[in-house]
This record gives sequence, C-alpha cells and structure tokens, in this order.
Amino acid sequence: MPDSSKCKQYPIDIGCLFLGEAARGINPALGRTVTVEEARALQRRSEGLGLINLVGKNRLVKVWLGVDPVERLLTICHCCECCCLWKLLPVVSDSIVNLVHKLEGVEVAVAGGCKGCGKCGRVCFVQAISYRDGEAVIDEKMCRGCGRCVLHCPEEAIELRFKDSDYFQKCLTLIEKVEAVLDVT
Repeated sequence: MPDSSKCKQYPIDIGCLFLGEAARGINPALGRTVTVEEARALQRRSEGLGLINLVGKNRLVKVWLGVDPVERLLTICHCCECCCLWKLLPVVSDSIVNLVHKLEGVEVAVAGGCKGCGKCGRVCFVQAISYRDGEAVIDEKMCRGCGRCVLHCPEEAIELRFKDSDYFQKCLTLIEKVEAVLDVT
C-alpha cells in the first residue's frame, strides 16, 4: 500500500498481509507470496515502526484484488496516516465505512490532561477526533479502536480500555472463529 501511495513516512515495502486460500488468487503484480516466517517478520517490523494493524475480513479486496471466495480471505492492514485506504473510503461511501467496527469491548477515551495539541487528530486515519474547548473529543461512531491516538498523545491523555474483565477470553474466542475459516499458522 505505501508503495502505491508514494509514502514518505514508512518503508515502501510494507503493505497488507492476506491470509487464506483466496490469497492465492491475488494478481502477482500486486503482491507476492511469503513464508510464515517472512509474514511474522513483517508484522514485527510494522509494529516496531508504529504502524497500526487492522485485522479483518475486508470485502473491498474482492473488487480491489479480484479474489474469490472473499470469505476465505483475512486481511491484516498496516495503516499509516498518509496512505491508508481508509483515507479514500469516506469519499467513496459512508455505507462502506460503516461496515468496519472496532472489536467488541474496546473503548478509546480521553481520560483527562488533554492540552489540545492536535497530534492525536493528525494520526487518526478515520478522522474520529475533533476538538471542543481545547480538548480532544473522540467520535465513538467513527473510531475503529486502533489505538494510534493513544500511542501519539504526548500527555498520555487518551486511553485504550477494555469494557469487560474477560476481554482477552473473548479475543481467544475470536481467534478460534478465525481459525475455523482460515489456516492462520
């Protein structure tokens, strides 16, 4: 993705990962097959650079990459604030944007101490942050719960919270659901 957008902030060889049998149908001009070890290394590298990983089933790839069956594809995007496909989606259609939700139980909130510096708003790729009375306000409807704003807040005024005490058990259940559809090893 960064290569196609001429990204100046991150290495151009970091893009999205696609897992599952449908990934075999991706045009070789748009990507390449990697080993499990290479995928893990890319994942660690992207996290080390501060890129946010969005994991999900993205039906847009059926159109974008021409793959089928799209149900047998899992996408791991490494989003940056300048190149992410999300920058284009609000222009394309609100109905498409509304198909992606943050994980159940995740909450991003301004906890206090915000000085309204604007750093969180500049890194929010879905434009879910506005400012009122000199303080950041997070639009729950737009927020995808990626945590990018949390990482970039110099005042540590934004928190990523888990509403349920059994949140991590729910994550394990989610992983089991994904593994039932895709081979993720």
